[in-house]
Amino acid sequence: MTNTWRTPRGAAPERRATIADIAAAAEVSKPTVSRVLNQRGDVAPATRRKVEQVAAELGYVPSAGARALRTGRHGALGLLLPSEPWGGLVDVVYGVSEEAAARSMHVMVFPLPAGRAAERQFTAKTLPHLPVDGIVALMPEDVVPHQGTVPLSGAPVVAFDDRGVRPGIPYVETTNREGVREAVGHLVAHGYRRIAFASGTSDLAFAEARYEGYLDGLRDAGLPHVPQRVLRGQAEMPSEEEIRVLLSTGGPDGRPDAVVAAWDEIATAVGHVAHELGLRLGRDLALIGFDDRPEVALMLKGLTTVHQPLREMGQTAVRLLLEIIEHGPGPGNATVPTRLVVRDTCGPHAADGTPLPPER
Repeated sequence: MTNTWRTPRGAAPERRATIADIAAAAEVSKPTVSRVLNQRGDVAPATRRKVEQVAAELGYVPSAGARALRTGRHGALGLLLPSEPWGGLVDVVYGVSEEAAARSMHVMVFPLPAGRAAERQFTAKTLPHLPVDGIVALMPEDVVPHQGTVPLSGAPVVAFDDRGVRPGIPYVETTNREGVREAVGHLVAHGYRRIAFASGTSDLAFAEARYEGYLDGLRDAGLPHVPQRVLRGQAEMPSEEEIRVLLSTGGPDGRPDAVVAAWDEIATAVGHVAHELGLRLGRDLALIGFDDRPEVALMLKGLTTVHQPLREMGQTAVRLLLEIIEHGPGPGNATVPTRLVVRDTCGPHAADGTPLPPER
């Protein structure tokens, strides 16, 4: 038999505790309770502790609507996500959520609908009416107008630089160009000279920045730019055949002895094709990726890669957004640095951890 629980007929429904309830139980005035709940400093410490204890015991939950009317703030941030998920998105969500919680803010997540027409309709019809104080946005370039705020609501926007910089909108980025430059420098320092670069479409701003970092690294070492050693596909992932051509030819002085991939998924594909060609990673071919996604270890063990700090970038985006909410637009953007994580695909290591020169 299934029991159906319901409020007995005639019984008063359970109601939410109010400021008046807290004031009566704590034996203080309602204005005192209000000052405590709104974090004002003009309350004696002992009184503040008593009011906070009573509020907790009564299970007091402030009314979001009332607070918004009173303060002009919702106590919530929006997180605008792309319609298509990508590797590392969970790290961004956790970073945003952790930093918001540390600042006593809630996060409301809004995935964009699929399709450009639906995205624009969301921007015009829904975005201006979201009950949030600001938005961290991972979005296509033209979804939010380039004024740095949402039309009508005026909520400030901070862009998470997964696709490119938006003029007029503060953004958080990582050192895409410098990260690849460091990777190339690491390869050069350990004897590699025929270094190739594999990427997807140049329409992605971060992919373009990583390609520039590759060119920087070659210039730093005085190495020539050999077009046959550059693969920049038309899609986000180059085909296996394109990778096979890259690894098999690559220049007048022979095939590449190292490859820097614009992101880890491409590095994984390069590793698989190298295996088919009988090339040993770390011996016949060095390989470096970009992102440092944990799941990549399941597909390609020991990948040397540039760690992109997505979680820290999410946290930084919230700090930048709250700074704008509190004090207005400042000097602008924030950059969280990458770091090179050296593993097996760059070759064997000595007992002290120093990479050994490649076999010749």
